[in-house]
Amino acid sequence: MPVYEYECAACGPFSATRRLAEYKQPQPCPDCGAPAPRAMHTAPACAGMSSRERGAREPASSSVAAGGHSHGPSCGCH
Repeated sequence: MPVYEYECAACGPFSATRRLAEYKQPQPCPDCGAPAPRAMHTAPACAGMSSRERGAREPASSSVAAGGHSHGPSCGCH
C-alpha cells in the first residue's frame, strides 16, 4: 500500500499507509485525532515492495551475477 503525507492544522505533517481507493479521504491525526487533509509534499512511496516489484532490473546473464560484465563481445572492455 502507498504511504501518503497528511497535514494536521494543529499538529503538523505526518505519513500514513492508505489504500489507493482512500487516498483523497482525510486521515485522522495520530496525535489529536482530527481529520487531516492529504498534503502534496512528495510523491507517494510504496511500502512493502521488493526491488523487483519496483522495477529493478535483473542481471541479463549468469556471468553478470557472477561478477562478469554485461557488455557484448565487441565492447573492448575485456
